[in-house]
Amino acid sequence: MRSFPFELAFAALLAVVSIAGAVLVLRRARSTPQQRSLAERIAIALCLAVWLAALLFMTMRPSSGQGTLLNLVPLSFQGPGAVVDAVLNVGVFVPLGLLLVAGGLRFPVTLLIGLLLSVGIELSQYLAQVGRTADVNDLLTNTTGTVLGWAVGAAIVRVRRRIDG
Repeated sequence: MRSFPFELAFAALLAVVSIAGAVLVLRRARSTPQQRSLAERIAIALCLAVWLAALLFMTMRPSSGQGTLLNLVPLSFQGPGAVVDAVLNVGVFVPLGLLLVAGGLRFPVTLLIGLLLSVGIELSQYLAQVGRTADVNDLLTNTTGTVLGWAVGAAIVRVRRRIDG
């Protein structure tokens, strides 16, 4: 339970980055690529860096090691804790999708970034053997979160542009 303050701080950081991502998406919807300021680009890069640092802290810190080292069985959620973990994994990656929309990236690139980042994390967990399970379900849920964030961001852009005419 001693890691709870870190997890709470991580959740708060993700909430702040998500809100910042949504604000940046709204700003993107009101401008063309030529109108985007250097400050907006720096804000997007800074949010991505903060999100990535928090993500790496949470995913690469040592764990109790009570699980298996590798799970290659897709959609096998053992108990309610695993389902909660899957939902949280989706939520953790939503800010990435939002920020990639704010940066003007298209869906295929966003999908590839979410997938490759998740593969990198799971491979690192497996190779580093820090007591975490490298899990194919994490690949699925992380990528789903990225896609969901992108879809929400793209919808915000479309709706905002319709409202603005």
